[in-house]
Amino acid sequence: MAISQTSQSARPLNWLALAEVVLLGGTAVLFLSKWARGLLDFYIHPRYNLLVVVCSAVLLLMAAARTRAIFTNRPTRQPGWIYMLMAMPLLVGVLVPARPLGADTLASRGLETQAVVQTSNWQPRNTDPATWNLLEWTTALSVRGDSLQGSPIDVIGFVFHGQQAETDTFFVTRYVITCCAADGAGVGLPVRWANGQALPANNWVRVRGTVNMVEVGDKSQPAIMATTVEPVPQPDNPYLYP
Repeated sequence: MAISQTSQSARPLNWLALAEVVLLGGTAVLFLSKWARGLLDFYIHPRYNLLVVVCSAVLLLMAAARTRAIFTNRPTRQPGWIYMLMAMPLLVGVLVPARPLGADTLASRGLETQAVVQTSNWQPRNTDPATWNLLEWTTALSVRGDSLQGSPIDVIGFVFHGQQAETDTFFVTRYVITCCAADGAGVGLPVRWANGQALPANNWVRVRGTVNMVEVGDKSQPAIMATTVEPVPQPDNPYLYP
């Protein structure tokens, strides 16, 4: 009689319910971990971080609610392969290190040396060009480039080598993110610097000099006539936002 009661009380695990708990909880923990380490900014605009945190909390609550189903043997209508398919993004997020877009992505997307934002009502953060970043400089040069010729410039970006043949030219570049990394657009300016092609791609540098029109490839465009190019650490948030 005791053996019969023991066998009746033993409940087989509902493995699909367990898979749901792992997927929901694991995804929430992954998002919260990247948020806590400041890595969400590599994927999305910072204005969406709070939304991701709230969604992660909801996922944790859903995972907690499903834990009771692990110890029931109710049949499920979902085939098991669907759970395997849902697990792929979670595995990619865990196994692939978070890193920002770089020069390798620019090779396929291309580089913008003109404005990537609406210029009809554009205004810089302030009127002092010495404080402008690369996005503000490329936009300002598109709007009123003639008046900025000879102006001093001080910008930070990573090294990108385009298809230009000049050995003394490289591009100082940053990505502009509107919503997420998928819509990221690279903006930058050519830099004239002795043996600039020898600088390693993706290295972050601070470039100081003046803005002048130069021939890059087969066209004339604004460029930085550099007086100093010095290596700097990658910024905590490497992207710029319109």
